Amino acid sequence: MAGLIEATALRPDGGGFVATLDPDWEIWGPAGGYMAAIALRAVRACAGEGHRPVTLTGQFVRVAKPGDIQVMVEPVKEGGSALYAVTLAHEGRPVFLSQIWTTKRTEPSAIIQPVMPDVPRPAALRSHEEISAERGIAHGKFWRNLDGRPFEFRLHDDPPAQHPNQRRWMRFRTWDAGDDLFFDAMRTALLIDLGIWPGHWHRLEEAGTYLAPSLDLTVYFHGSEPAGEWLLSDADSDMAGNGLISGRVRIWNEAGRALATGSGHCLVTTPRSR
Repeated sequence: MAGLIEATALRPDGGGFVATLDPDWEIWGPAGGYMAAIALRAVRACAGEGHRPVTLTGQFVRVAKPGDIQVMVEPVKEGGSALYAVTLAHEGRPVFLSQIWTTKRTEPSAIIQPVMPDVPRPAALRSHEEISAERGIAHGKFWRNLDGRPFEFRLHDDPPAQHPNQRRWMRFRTWDAGDDLFFDAMRTALLIDLGIWPGHWHRLEEAGTYLAPSLDLTVYFHGSEPAGEWLLSDADSDMAGNGLISGRVRIWNEAGRALATGSGHCLVTTPRSR
């Protein structure tokens, strides 16, 4: 199973790149956060020396097909802070459109830091795998990429959650990125997109009969230092209705530092009966 860095590898192709989508990173298709990670990887290849990612906005236009995907990066503004427009396309049809800001600026400002939720550390929590095996729950291959330690694990026939937010520690099973802030941003963007739907599920009192693929994604990256191994996802999907699910997710490291904050919409779809 390829780790995220290997699964987002790019090959030069004319004025852009080509990536081969890895089926191990599929949920209902290639995971939305995986597509955002490929876009960040492409900007990393084009950004100026000393730049780090600060903002990603993206729109999921259609579900990507397996195989190769074209990746085009257009510089919109360059300098101390730079803006790039990134298009991921299959056979000329856009799949994911994004705008990514980077900067190398480090001017000081007043420091204001949020406080991390008071949850046990990963070593004190049981793993998703252990809990799922105990309860007879099967998970898709995507989840084999991650080691998850939920603070509060519940299914829809369980008692209501004690806290409305879904909180879980996550680490990537294959990860050796050193202190590369673009690679760290790829991880946090993926986890933010990943958290919105489970955050909604966490609030439900009975099982839903629908799916909700990502419609868009916005991520603000706060980190200027390496993130570390374990990341805490704090998902608050507190708005749903009229065919949409909205959520906000913040990612923390074990030192209690907020690494990224993001939000997105999911578009509710009802599976067709067979």
